[in-house]
Amino acid sequence: MNANMLSDSSSSPPASSSRFSSWFKSFWSSALRSKPLTCSVPLERVGGLVRRLGLLDLIFIGLGCTIGAGIFVISGTAAREAGPGVAVSFLLAGFSCLLNALCYAELSSCLPAVVGGAYMYSYAAFNELTAFLIFAQFIFDSHISSATIARSLASYLVMLLNIFPFFKENWPGWMDPGGVELFGGILSVNLLAPILVLVMTLILCQGLRELTVLNSFMTVTKVLIVLLVISFGAFKVDISNWSPFAPNGYKAIITGSTVVAYAYNGYDAITSSAEESKRPQRDLPLGMLVCVLSCVVLYIGVCLVITGMVSYKSLGVDAPLAEAFAAKGLKFFSVVISTGAVAGLTTSLLGQIYATSRVYVGLGRDGLLPSFFAKVHPTRHIPNHSQVWVGTIAGIMSGFFDVHRLSHILSVGGLASSSIVSACVVTLRLKHKDTRLAYMMGITTYQKGVICLLGVASCGFLAGLSCQSNVSSISILAVVVMAVLFAIVLHYNEEFTEPSGFSCPGVPFVPLVCIFFNLFLFAQLHWEAWVRFVVVNIVSIGIYAVYGQHHANVAASDLQSIPYHKLPSGESQ
Repeated sequence: MNANMLSDSSSSPPASSSRFSSWFKSFWSSALRSKPLTCSVPLERVGGLVRRLGLLDLIFIGLGCTIGAGIFVISGTAAREAGPGVAVSFLLAGFSCLLNALCYAELSSCLPAVVGGAYMYSYAAFNELTAFLIFAQFIFDSHISSATIARSLASYLVMLLNIFPFFKENWPGWMDPGGVELFGGILSVNLLAPILVLVMTLILCQGLRELTVLNSFMTVTKVLIVLLVISFGAFKVDISNWSPFAPNGYKAIITGSTVVAYAYNGYDAITSSAEESKRPQRDLPLGMLVCVLSCVVLYIGVCLVITGMVSYKSLGVDAPLAEAFAAKGLKFFSVVISTGAVAGLTTSLLGQIYATSRVYVGLGRDGLLPSFFAKVHPTRHIPNHSQVWVGTIAGIMSGFFDVHRLSHILSVGGLASSSIVSACVVTLRLKHKDTRLAYMMGITTYQKGVICLLGVASCGFLAGLSCQSNVSSISILAVVVMAVLFAIVLHYNEEFTEPSGFSCPGVPFVPLVCIFFNLFLFAQLHWEAWVRFVVVNIVSIGIYAVYGQHHANVAASDLQSIPYHKLPSGESQ
């Protein structure tokens, strides 16, 4: 009898192994859930966000988020390496951004107009875990970016106020732009930055109307100042400063495009306004495309002017525009530029807090985060809880840490999000997704499409690594050819539907070019950026495994449950 018992116990799997297998099956089943898209969204539900934003408001939100540190700070840093060719760096990054915007535009016009942006798109096209990982990468970037912008805004504000004798040289140490370093530089205390974050958060909590008025005024101010910089600076250009145009070769220009790609982050904030837009299917795509094209023109114009005014070697990294004009004897213009920088960074900070809080709302509704984040003020129709949370995190980081040191890893989340959004366009357009392909070992049409997307992404990353490692051009060409073959297989062996709204041209080729180029730029980043990407994903999977999969509100994934505030009379058309 004992022998039989021993035999039975040895043949049965250990209880711990069985529990792990059951947990893993539950985890995998939850991770693969997706959001249905076949429902219609009601316009009237109590407690929802209110539709008040028109096309011009959306454009101003996009420009407000995008034009900031990129044009007033990053341009000088990138020019030190790329020389006058930094204009080409901005052009390459802008081209990639424009293609990405086309993909964002299609999804924003075809999917239900709810908050979430890339998170919601990936939830619909792929699965719950992918959506949560995209959220984590976006949030990591947003919080650090908000803190960085707050620090830069504090520095420019001090610089601007120093023109008045009362303020000059009378700033206390804790408000100095450099901050007060403690514990060997681990902490860098600057209390002006969190005060500015607090002010921006309070403005946002007043309501959407207050945000649009301030954002519109500040955005118009900074765009006019940028145009003044280009107009006045053009008369001081010495074309000899443009020679050599690429002093460190074309690779420095390509690497520079990965640095300045961060300067275009912000146009996707328009997608966060989907639930507050009067005509989202029309205005969201148009707003994003106008925003991106405007920024490309302004960035290239500024880069050509400042590198033509002075040698790229003489450009400062903290205030390149002001220093270029000072070198030409136009010191008074530095006041104008500082004013533009304050306006630009103010709208960037407002936009970051605004866009980030709306993404939190989406996850709070879906249960992947506590419902606290989804609460909307009953009369102001603003997610105050999420806005206060975002402002608190940004304020703490900007007040006690020199987050500028982390700015070189901020492009990771944007490149990852844009790549996923481009892939969403392809997968959501696929016909016959559940059809099994006998000649492909029984895999489905959807699975074959994902394999092709992964193939193109891998080729883009390998091409970037090859370019970074000085591999022969033949090897790079071979990788490009392989990517083209994946694209051809996807194009000629799949059927694609036509979207009901804005249509991204050249599907699947344009989204595939986006994926290839985004991963190419990703490979150019510093190794610390790769480490950051992996670590954030690992931590996010842990959070999802412990909290998200157990609290996800599957019923809320049905978009019929999302609340909306009724449109004012006459604005629904």
